[in-house]
Amino acid sequence: MTRTSTHLTEAAAWASTFRLESAPRDVIELSKWQIANILSAILSGSRAASGQKVRRAVRATQGPGPCTLIPHGERVTLLDAIYLHAVYANTLELDDFHYRGHLGPAVVVVPLTMAEAFGHDGAAVLRAQIVANEVAGRLGWAITAEIRHGHQRSYLLRLAAATAAAALLGLEEARFTHALCIAMTQPEFALHRGEFSPETKVLSAASSVVEGTRAALLAAEGLTAARDILEHPAGFYRQFTMHRDVPTPFVQFEDAWCTHALCYKRYSSCALAAGAIDATRELQAQNPIDVDSISHIEIASSLPALIMERLADPHEPSLLTPVNVQFSIRRSVAAALILGDLRGYHFQPEAFASWSSGVARLSATTTLVHDWRFTMEQLKGFDAGLNHGGGRRSADMLQLHRTSSAFRAMFGSARAIGRRDVGRILSLPRDDRRYFVGRWARSIGSHLRWRMTGDPGDSRPLGDLRKLSFRLGSRVTITLASGHVLSAERVLPTGMANDPGRGAMVHEKLLAEGGPVLGAERCETLWMCVMALDRASAVTVPARASAGW
Repeated sequence: MTRTSTHLTEAAAWASTFRLESAPRDVIELSKWQIANILSAILSGSRAASGQKVRRAVRATQGPGPCTLIPHGERVTLLDAIYLHAVYANTLELDDFHYRGHLGPAVVVVPLTMAEAFGHDGAAVLRAQIVANEVAGRLGWAITAEIRHGHQRSYLLRLAAATAAAALLGLEEARFTHALCIAMTQPEFALHRGEFSPETKVLSAASSVVEGTRAALLAAEGLTAARDILEHPAGFYRQFTMHRDVPTPFVQFEDAWCTHALCYKRYSSCALAAGAIDATRELQAQNPIDVDSISHIEIASSLPALIMERLADPHEPSLLTPVNVQFSIRRSVAAALILGDLRGYHFQPEAFASWSSGVARLSATTTLVHDWRFTMEQLKGFDAGLNHGGGRRSADMLQLHRTSSAFRAMFGSARAIGRRDVGRILSLPRDDRRYFVGRWARSIGSHLRWRMTGDPGDSRPLGDLRKLSFRLGSRVTITLASGHVLSAERVLPTGMANDPGRGAMVHEKLLAEGGPVLGAERCETLWMCVMALDRASAVTVPARASAGW
């Protein structure tokens, strides 16, 4: 029987044969930082109120097994450990992300947990992690027109978990393909109302990561699936996105590395708030600010930041939760002003109760406005790592406009371009105006060519992703009751792609977030264990990250 190539067969053809020796050294280094970053998130998330509730629920049905439950030290089954680790990693907004995808709860959790269960070495963990980042990362880059955002894109975690598990199981190409196809057959459909304010947000990764892992276990036993599950007219693209006729995203393997675009969160907050928090802390370092003396705060940021602010509306009137503080730029800045920082440990139950009322009061004096300069910087940062940025396969302007319009229809968020924006765009510097017009021209031109000639667009949409920068910037202006005005801005936040201090930040974060659980000395030992993972004959990271070690 002749088998035609499909999108997922192309992904599996590369993933099933990838060797760690093919990865550049910086990809391996970034992967180790990703592991340390997710361990920080797991350790801190294990102390959160919602994380503790989930643990109590899981204990009612968990069974004994070969996997260490971080940080508790209990030995449980593979899928029980994966589920709870994925919950903890996702609990306090301390994870990592690629462009439009949070993959850490899958690409780190599954390899570490499976390696302990099946006796793999550290090199096998890194190989599985890298192939999962590269496969799921490419699907994330390709989907730019949909109304799911960030953690709602849990289908990426399904695909990432299946890829990592299939790599660790050593599946050959055919079964590897079916592992990916099984995973994408029944993706979760996360709803906005449950993701950006209530505690249910902490569950957004866990089931997808478990079912992605299970997909690989099923494929290993010969279960098969529809190989064209992504591109079929009744498949994933048609039912989950606004895209039609999507070219395969699984291109340029080992030419471009999605891992180069990894961002690690310094703060316990949505990444869109990171620039504003950086700016706030800069002001505090220059001039200690008495929050009672603040008359007004203005935060100028990008269009996506304004959309996110609407998503973070409380699910119950006036109810502040850790989740809707973390997803609100206004509330995150208020919290940073009160606390001097915004760490995971600030959201532990007793701590949150002590300062959340102050956030409600201070955020009520805060306005969030769109500044086209920050939106422009965000686009320029993406384009630095893309070929023909703005084209149909490279962060397309038409698709981004469709998406923002859909958000506006659903949530009443900011309009992508309104009548008032025309004047604001025209007032930008000449180079910015030319850049913006050129990006729209590339987008419109690529769509016209597709409709007139069937040309799917650049076959090499990804450039050198080392050059990509996540410029999630903001400006914070504080007016004091005295009339004195303080202002600071940050274009490239701490820990984002292209920040040269990413590794040092992750190291410091592991000590800060893990210290209350393990102590500083053991966190330092854990860091060294992760940094030596590619030379480890046995994986001891889960045990070293546990209190009983």
